[in-house]
Amino acid sequence: MTPRIRHHNHKPDPLVVLITLLIANAGMVMAQQLSISTEAVKATPPAIVSLLHAGGMTPSDWITILTLAYLALQIGLIVPKYLAQIRAWLDRRKS
Repeated sequence: MTPRIRHHNHKPDPLVVLITLLIANAGMVMAQQLSISTEAVKATPPAIVSLLHAGGMTPSDWITILTLAYLALQIGLIVPKYLAQIRAWLDRRKS
C-alpha cells in the first residue's frame, strides 16, 4: 500500500518562486525591447530617404556615389597586393 501524501500543508520553495519570477520578468523585458526595435526598424526607411534628399540628391544618386566609392576602395586595396605579387614573380624569374 502506498503512503498518502498530504498536499494542504505544501508550501512552494522560495528559490523556485524567485527563479520563476525572474524568468517571467526577463521575458517581459525582452518582449518590450523587441517591440521598440520593431518600431525603430519600421521608421528607418522613411528617415533614410528624407536624409538622402536633404543633400539635394536623389537616393539613386547617393547609391551611385557610394558604389563608386566602394569600388575605388576595393581597387585601392587590391592593386598594392597584386603589385607585390608581380614584383615577387619578377624577382623569382630573374634569379
